Amino acid sequence: MRYSEILENVQHYVGHFFGAKEDTTLTFHNFAHTRDVVMHATKMARHYGLDDRETFILTAASWFHDTGYFTGEPCGHEQRGADMARSFLSKMGVEESLIQEVQKCIMATVMPQKPENLLQQIMCDADLYHFGTEQFSARDMLMHEEVERKTGCKIDSSHWRKATICLLESHFFKTDYGQKLLEFGKRKNLERLKRKESRGMMAVSHHQNRMAD
Repeated sequence: MRYSEILENVQHYVGHFFGAKEDTTLTFHNFAHTRDVVMHATKMARHYGLDDRETFILTAASWFHDTGYFTGEPCGHEQRGADMARSFLSKMGVEESLIQEVQKCIMATVMPQKPENLLQQIMCDADLYHFGTEQFSARDMLMHEEVERKTGCKIDSSHWRKATICLLESHFFKTDYGQKLLEFGKRKNLERLKRKESRGMMAVSHHQNRMAD
């Protein structure tokens, strides 16, 4: 099969799809995030020595995994992205077994993530790769902004921080690559959030004590 040629068409199609959609509420789940996921998935594919077929499945899934954000509500976006992947890949003449594997990789990113094989594990870690990097704080701010814009409700920074702490505490990288190279960074990001939360609680306590005096 013409894996490289089809992936070029996938990249062009998804890039055009994102470019044609104007949704200023999606400050995180946009084309920049998708490109990052593709880059990280490709890096891990090389690390594990995946063959052309496996790399195709993983890369195609990475390109399509968040397209569903532009066709409906955040809930259920994975299934819509998987459906879009099926529609496009079918037109490109991709065999059914490959399409099903692409869809399964996309669906593995549903939270809580439950990957069933190495490709799905890589997909999950590529999607949340930023948890273990120095870019986490900036990405988290974009996610905070996106949720506020989507819901139309202001979310207190302390409330958001508590939720993010819970998210990081419950998350674990699925591949040994992620566990070895990203887990330490994730713990540092978690500790940083906890320090901020602790300072915030101390400030509130101090303010309450002053009000009581």
